[in-house]
Amino acid sequence: MLRRITLMLCLLRQSAALSNCRSYTSSLGYNTLHHINRGCDYRIRQETPLHRPIQTLLKSMNNSHSGEPEWRGVTGTPGSLERLCSISLRACQLMNPLISAVYQQIVSSNQNEGTSTEKSTMKKEKQDKSAFTIADGLVQRLLISVLFSHVAFRDIVGEEDEDHAEENEEDASGEWWLQVQGLTVPKSLSPLVESTKADIQSLADEYLSPKSNDNTDSDKCSYQRLTVFIDPIDGTREFSTGKGEQCSVCIGFANEHGRAVGGVVYRPLSQPKPTWVAGAESEGYALYDFGEEKSSSANNSSDTGTEEIRAKKMRGGLLTTNGSISPFVESLIEELHMERIKSGGAGNKMMMLLENSISGNDDANGSMVYIQDRGVSRWDTCAAEACLEAFGGNLMKMTHLLETEDDLERGRNQQGESYTYLASQTNLDFISGRANLTKYNCRLSTKEPQPNEKAVDVEQVKQYSNLCGLVAVGREWNTTEGKMHIKKVIERAATRNPPAFD
Repeated sequence: MLRRITLMLCLLRQSAALSNCRSYTSSLGYNTLHHINRGCDYRIRQETPLHRPIQTLLKSMNNSHSGEPEWRGVTGTPGSLERLCSISLRACQLMNPLISAVYQQIVSSNQNEGTSTEKSTMKKEKQDKSAFTIADGLVQRLLISVLFSHVAFRDIVGEEDEDHAEENEEDASGEWWLQVQGLTVPKSLSPLVESTKADIQSLADEYLSPKSNDNTDSDKCSYQRLTVFIDPIDGTREFSTGKGEQCSVCIGFANEHGRAVGGVVYRPLSQPKPTWVAGAESEGYALYDFGEEKSSSANNSSDTGTEEIRAKKMRGGLLTTNGSISPFVESLIEELHMERIKSGGAGNKMMMLLENSISGNDDANGSMVYIQDRGVSRWDTCAAEACLEAFGGNLMKMTHLLETEDDLERGRNQQGESYTYLASQTNLDFISGRANLTKYNCRLSTKEPQPNEKAVDVEQVKQYSNLCGLVAVGREWNTTEGKMHIKKVIERAATRNPPAFD
């Protein structure tokens, strides 16, 4: 065993000379080896026998900081969650130029460099007043109608309400791709849409199509139990208002029981390059690339608030939305004795939490937590939950922590701790009389909700709204003692201002 550890350290030193990327392969509860080089902290959690081959670990670490990292190839055995995540990650990398181009056009039009007509064709407000852009529609189409088109998943659930079955053979290469929920793709972007679609199609043909040599009948069956939850642009409000670093593409995979088991969260507009995290706890698969820290002298008008966020990052705090917060969260900040860290997107906040946790905060001092009583959905949290768990963290319902101490001590697999990630017509985690109805969570067929009106019938609410709040923590808080402390803090805050659960 000692000889094996020594060999690993030698190989890691050789790899570190060629790389500044961080990789982290975890299996909760095992010994951690550290290798510090050029300010990077390589952590490999090792079990006996080795969970993954040394060659695979080193390959995952061989990454460059100059622009988008080189494509390192699909990893994982056919039919595995790791393989599905690595294919999804590659798709995100291929879509990055298109996402960036749409973002730059939106930013330019916001700065009055474009015409009012251009503004109206790139973004809009949906019926529930949430933001929508061409990027949301195109990314979801590329994932559902191209990348996953030949995979027999149990279901695919995307945030953007669109009937992908309407696409026919003629539309596949024609007008259907240039019209996105009433918005028209600018002619200047049409070639990029076509080339991106071709790249994603090639990726699907090589690894996921029925004709692929890599895709046996048994591999196809292994994905039939999975439900995919996609948020094509998580943080669309930030994406459409010049805060692109805070948005992410979220692709989560849930098993037949509705548990999040794998996922990818990809920030396409991070500077100086895209950043991402991917994980599947059951396979010991957990990788990330958080990129380089930006220079404090950098000045980018589209990165409003970024330096303030980075300055607070290592001090820790409570992650919240950029907008208004509920009276409960205000009380929670006081009870936790933490700073408020404003940022957009659930996927982005999870990545900030995870980066802070991995950086070495093995106790609660200086760590981040993300506790929210309102405003997110299943596609926001499926991938985030899977990635957090792969790195030893947890994302759970707040209502679970408000149960009795005896319930909490039964363990993390207790029914009801996590949200249920399955396609359904009704909300599978609905609790009558618990959540406030809002324009974001009520079904559009229902009447306009009144202030503080409680949802008493499951038919009143959208099927994928998270109505039980959420508590997301890194590994340093994911212990019985840590969760008990957070539970007591939440209880104290709730006595002052009850959670809205909307």
